[in-house]
Amino acid sequence: MQQAAGAPSLSCKESRVGMSQGLAELKCSACSGEVERLSSDAKDLEKYLAEIPEWDLIKEGDVPKIQREYRMKNFNVGIEFFGNIRDVAEAEKHHPDLYLEGYQRVTVKIYTHKVQGLTVNDFILAAKIDKLEPKLSKYHKSKAQRKES
Repeated sequence: MQQAAGAPSLSCKESRVGMSQGLAELKCSACSGEVERLSSDAKDLEKYLAEIPEWDLIKEGDVPKIQREYRMKNFNVGIEFFGNIRDVAEAEKHHPDLYLEGYQRVTVKIYTHKVQGLTVNDFILAAKIDKLEPKLSKYHKSKAQRKES
Protein backbone atom coordinates (compact mmCIF):
# COMPACT_ATOMS: atom_id res chain seq x y z
CA MET A 1 0.00 0.00 0.00
CA GLN A 2 1.50 3.35 -0.98
CA GLN A 3 0.71 6.79 0.23
CA ALA A 4 0.66 9.93 -1.84
CA ALA A 5 3.92 11.10 -3.41
CA GLY A 6 6.50 12.16 -0.86
CA ALA A 7 4.90 10.18 1.96
CA PRO A 8 6.26 6.88 3.26
CA SER A 9 4.57 3.79 1.90
CA LEU A 10 2.73 1.24 3.99
CA SER A 11 2.21 -2.40 3.26
CA CYS A 12 -1.31 -3.84 3.41
CA LYS A 13 -0.48 -5.39 6.76
CA GLU A 14 0.94 -2.16 8.20
CA SER A 15 -2.02 -0.09 7.05
CA ARG A 16 -4.41 -2.67 8.46
CA VAL A 17 -2.70 -2.75 11.84
CA GLY A 18 -2.35 0.98 12.44
CA MET A 19 -3.60 3.62 10.06
CA SER A 20 -1.83 6.78 11.15
CA GLN A 21 -2.84 8.52 7.90
CA GLY A 22 -6.36 8.93 6.60
CA LEU A 23 -7.54 6.44 4.02
CA ALA A 24 -7.93 9.16 1.37
CA GLU A 25 -4.17 9.83 1.54
CA LEU A 26 -3.29 6.21 0.80
CA LYS A 27 -2.93 4.73 -2.69
CA CYS A 28 -4.60 1.50 -3.79
CA SER A 29 -2.15 -1.34 -4.30
CA ALA A 30 -2.19 -3.37 -7.50
CA CYS A 31 -4.34 -6.50 -7.45
CA SER A 32 -1.87 -8.38 -9.66
CA GLY A 33 -0.20 -10.09 -6.74
CA GLU A 34 -1.62 -11.53 -3.57
CA VAL A 35 -4.33 -9.27 -2.17
CA GLU A 36 -5.28 -9.67 1.46
CA ARG A 37 -9.02 -10.11 1.97
CA LEU A 38 -10.35 -8.49 5.12
CA SER A 39 -12.72 -10.19 7.53
CA SER A 40 -16.38 -9.65 6.64
CA ASP A 41 -17.25 -9.19 10.32
CA ALA A 42 -18.55 -5.64 10.88
CA LYS A 43 -16.71 -5.44 14.21
CA ASP A 44 -13.38 -6.15 12.49
CA LEU A 45 -14.11 -3.47 9.88
CA GLU A 46 -15.12 -0.72 12.35
CA LYS A 47 -11.88 1.25 12.07
CA TYR A 48 -12.24 1.42 8.30
CA LEU A 49 -15.97 2.18 8.38
CA ALA A 50 -15.34 4.98 10.92
CA GLU A 51 -13.37 6.85 8.23
CA ILE A 52 -16.22 6.56 5.71
CA PRO A 53 -19.32 7.06 7.90
CA GLU A 54 -21.75 7.58 4.99
CA TRP A 55 -21.04 4.08 3.62
CA ASP A 56 -22.94 0.95 4.59
CA LEU A 57 -21.55 -2.54 4.92
CA ILE A 58 -23.77 -4.86 2.87
CA LYS A 59 -23.70 -8.46 1.72
CA GLU A 60 -24.86 -9.67 -1.67
CA GLY A 61 -24.93 -13.44 -1.54
CA ASP A 62 -21.74 -14.32 0.32
CA VAL A 63 -19.87 -11.23 -0.93
CA PRO A 64 -19.36 -8.36 1.54
CA LYS A 65 -19.36 -4.91 -0.07
CA ILE A 66 -19.51 -1.28 0.95
CA GLN A 67 -22.22 0.91 -0.52
CA ARG A 68 -23.19 4.57 -0.57
CA GLU A 69 -26.32 6.16 -2.01
CA TYR A 70 -26.69 9.70 -3.29
CA ARG A 71 -29.71 11.65 -4.46
CA MET A 72 -28.41 13.90 -7.20
CA LYS A 73 -29.74 17.28 -8.30
CA ASN A 74 -30.71 15.85 -11.70
CA PHE A 75 -29.84 13.19 -14.30
CA ASN A 76 -26.99 15.16 -15.89
CA VAL A 77 -25.37 15.76 -12.51
CA GLY A 78 -25.56 12.00 -11.85
CA ILE A 79 -23.80 11.26 -15.14
CA GLU A 80 -21.19 13.94 -14.38
CA PHE A 81 -20.61 12.33 -10.98
CA PHE A 82 -20.04 8.98 -12.70
CA GLY A 83 -17.31 10.67 -14.75
CA ASN A 84 -15.68 12.08 -11.60
CA ILE A 85 -15.77 8.65 -9.96
CA ARG A 86 -14.34 7.14 -13.16
CA ASP A 87 -11.37 9.54 -12.96
CA VAL A 88 -10.64 8.56 -9.34
CA ALA A 89 -11.08 4.85 -10.11
CA GLU A 90 -8.75 5.01 -13.11
CA ALA A 91 -6.09 6.85 -11.08
CA GLU A 92 -6.33 4.17 -8.38
CA LYS A 93 -6.72 1.26 -10.83
CA HIS A 94 -9.61 0.04 -8.70
CA HIS A 95 -13.16 0.21 -10.02
CA PRO A 96 -16.56 0.37 -8.27
CA ASP A 97 -19.94 -0.77 -9.51
CA LEU A 98 -22.07 2.27 -10.39
CA TYR A 99 -25.86 2.47 -10.70
CA LEU A 100 -28.16 5.31 -11.74
CA GLU A 101 -31.85 4.71 -11.07
CA GLY A 102 -34.89 6.93 -11.36
CA TYR A 103 -32.76 9.66 -12.97
CA GLN A 104 -31.49 10.96 -9.61
CA ARG A 105 -30.45 8.06 -7.41
CA VAL A 106 -26.80 7.06 -7.67
CA THR A 107 -25.57 3.97 -5.84
CA VAL A 108 -21.87 3.13 -5.58
CA LYS A 109 -20.86 -0.38 -4.52
CA ILE A 110 -17.25 -1.30 -3.89
CA TYR A 111 -15.56 -4.63 -3.32
CA THR A 112 -12.51 -6.37 -4.73
CA HIS A 113 -13.73 -8.62 -7.52
CA LYS A 114 -10.56 -10.74 -7.47
CA VAL A 115 -11.13 -11.93 -3.88
CA GLN A 116 -14.94 -11.61 -3.87
CA GLY A 117 -14.72 -9.57 -0.69
CA LEU A 118 -13.31 -6.45 0.88
CA THR A 119 -9.70 -5.28 0.92
CA VAL A 120 -8.07 -2.10 2.18
CA ASN A 121 -8.24 -0.84 -1.42
CA ASP A 122 -12.03 -0.69 -1.21
CA PHE A 123 -11.96 1.64 1.78
CA ILE A 124 -9.26 3.80 0.19
CA LEU A 125 -11.38 4.21 -2.94
CA ALA A 126 -14.49 5.02 -0.88
CA ALA A 127 -12.57 7.70 1.06
CA LYS A 128 -11.36 9.24 -2.19
CA ILE A 129 -14.90 9.24 -3.62
CA ASP A 130 -16.05 10.97 -0.41
CA LYS A 131 -13.70 13.85 -1.24
CA LEU A 132 -15.65 14.54 -4.44
CA GLU A 133 -18.34 17.18 -4.07
CA PRO A 134 -21.35 16.16 -6.17
CA LYS A 135 -24.33 18.47 -6.65
CA LEU A 136 -26.89 16.78 -4.45
CA SER A 137 -30.64 17.24 -4.51
CA LYS A 138 -32.16 19.33 -1.74
CA TYR A 139 -33.96 16.07 -0.87
CA HIS A 140 -30.73 14.10 -0.36
CA LYS A 141 -30.52 12.64 3.14
CA SER A 142 -27.36 11.69 4.99
CA LYS A 143 -27.07 8.24 6.51
CA ALA A 144 -28.01 9.68 9.93
CA GLN A 145 -31.07 11.43 8.47
CA ARG A 146 -32.19 8.22 6.75
CA LYS A 147 -31.97 6.34 10.06
CA GLU A 148 -34.16 8.97 11.76
CA SER A 149 -36.95 8.67 9.19
